[in-house]
Amino acid sequence: MAPRDFRAELRREDQLRREQGMSPAARARLWSRLRDARESKPARHRRPAWWMLAASAVALVLAVFFWRTPSARSLGGLELAQATPDLKVREDAAGVEIQMGEASLVDAARGITLRNLGPLVVHREPSGVRLVRGRAEFSVKRRKPGAPPAVVLVSGGAIEVMGTRFTVEEREAGGAVTLHEGAIVFRRLTGEVVQLRVGQTLEWPVAEPAPSEPEPPQPLATSSPGGASSRPPVAAARAPSVDEILRELEVLRGRREFEQAARHLEAAMRKQPAATREHLSFELGSLLTYQLKDAQRACAHWVRHERQFRRGRYAEAVQRARGTLSCQAGERETER
Repeated sequence: MAPRDFRAELRREDQLRREQGMSPAARARLWSRLRDARESKPARHRRPAWWMLAASAVALVLAVFFWRTPSARSLGGLELAQATPDLKVREDAAGVEIQMGEASLVDAARGITLRNLGPLVVHREPSGVRLVRGRAEFSVKRRKPGAPPAVVLVSGGAIEVMGTRFTVEEREAGGAVTLHEGAIVFRRLTGEVVQLRVGQTLEWPVAEPAPSEPEPPQPLATSSPGGASSRPPVAAARAPSVDEILRELEVLRGRREFEQAARHLEAAMRKQPAATREHLSFELGSLLTYQLKDAQRACAHWVRHERQFRRGRYAEAVQRARGTLSCQAGERETER
């Protein structure tokens, strides 16, 4: 009897099953076992792929957000160190315009900190910080020996600072700087250099001296019928000029004596002509609005100012100040 060839039999059986195919009952048992095995896997193996993609996308967005968000807000290259809740700022080609509220802006590279005293426009330039319009108090860190000075640019020249505190105002037709601490050097556009001491104020542009007129001859004393000599009347005391009033105002502002500064302006306005009184009235309103923050007095003052100086040169700034204080209610009470 010949031995059996098991390999040949297996090949024949495999060929037979391929030709006949799997029976329906066997196929059903196979699919049932596959389904049971799939359902018996742990839930963690059936987590959908979209959940993993969504988690990755959220993590990427958060990483990009925190990477791009700076630690402090920057305005025109100046760091916003402090601000009141009502701060309203606009940035454009002219620089940073503070329309409402108060803020402290820092030029860390030059050690300059400025605090606005009302609406202003400031611009950071390669050679320094330029005050385009408005009033601001500057504080500059003391420079090391041999270091170049910090520079504050104005329309009349450049203020060179080694470390000090001072107030600068830039108006439509000139400006002024008042030194409170330390020492500063003012370099005019003409090249002239002026050094200021504490308490001094320098203005620009330099006014041309008025030509002196010869004094009229004094009348000779004559004797009255009663024998007493009649003398010319004594001239009245000269009212302070606008420049003198503003210099005193800057000194009081530098000392933060705002109430005394307001009284100083109220008294000085009574002795000035209408053309000069408008400027002083605007200064008083700004003081009541931004330094004293006395809404009742400020709103009443702005109503009087607009009635007296219709279409004045400070009309836009007056409207911003009234908007800061929400003067509508105060205006109706004043008009009644």
